[in-house]
Amino acid sequence: MADLSEFLAREQVDARLLTLATPMTTAAAAAHELGIPVASIFKSLVLTTDADEVLVVVLPGDRRVDFKAVARAAGCRKAVFASTERALEATGYPPGGTPPLGYPRPLRVFVDEAVLQYPEGYGGGGRPELLLRLTPAELLRVTKGTVGPLSIPTEASTP
Repeated sequence: MADLSEFLAREQVDARLLTLATPMTTAAAAAHELGIPVASIFKSLVLTTDADEVLVVVLPGDRRVDFKAVARAAGCRKAVFASTERALEATGYPPGGTPPLGYPRPLRVFVDEAVLQYPEGYGGGGRPELLLRLTPAELLRVTKGTVGPLSIPTEASTP
């Protein structure tokens, strides 16, 4: 498994790892633990394309990925969730703890435009008991991510 703290130090990322009392495998659980809105949890979803490319999509915790929008942004016909094995192999992290950055090999990262409305958020920290606090600007600086409308609101995100 990759070591996110080593990546953060090596790349001089302005972010902080937080250790939680218990493992959190969902955005809602992490938000509840921190006492913040679920939208402030930035989910990092690992997808594969019809061209067999692995991508990471970062979106607020109260939204769902729009697979067609991601495929358009990535320039492919189709994008789907990667298998657990493929996600771990490509990112170095298990699902439920996947951070939005810090992979062993460069991966294209796509950031939903809704993430930009938050001054900071919390993403996976590499393991279910860790969270990474960072700003959207720092996320984009480090990942050189592509921003676009890549999500669909859920009932939790609509007033």
